[in-house]
Amino acid sequence: MKRYKAVIFLLMFVSGCGYTAGSLIPSHIKTIYVETFTNKTSEPNIELDITNAIKDRYAWASSLNIANDKENADSMLQGEIINFEKQPVAYGANNEIAEYRLILTVNLIYTDLNKNKIIWEEKKFKADSEYYTTMKEQKFSSTNLDKQALIENAAKELALEVVARTVEGW
Repeated sequence: MKRYKAVIFLLMFVSGCGYTAGSLIPSHIKTIYVETFTNKTSEPNIELDITNAIKDRYAWASSLNIANDKENADSMLQGEIINFEKQPVAYGANNEIAEYRLILTVNLIYTDLNKNKIIWEEKKFKADSEYYTTMKEQKFSSTNLDKQALIENAAKELALEVVARTVEGW
């Protein structure tokens, strides 16, 4: 009877819930170089916000160490920002914009530098972020401060998705 219970427990433990998350990163890759993204939009300096957000996310949420240059890296992420679209999505009582959505579209290439091989490539990779305005505290307009907050939120969301795309396999 003990043996029967042990076998059932082992089968339950091994079977889990039906899916597992594994890593897409080959075991020989320990470092990543994130090349400054190319900006093909008319939005100035957005490439710096996006590149820095992605580096921060890799440093925080992955086992990869950030390399300062390509020569000292096992892998490299390259990207180009191909679209920056800011859309009003909700309006307040006086027809003021109460919410914006920023959609970032990028092309990405993740490369194994040791084997000189593309691990994955994704065209038109999108991430978006909403920015809710607080009508009592501020009048939302297209000031640089408000726009910068929207860009930073969208860059963080994009970084979350890019790092997940790199390290998580389902």
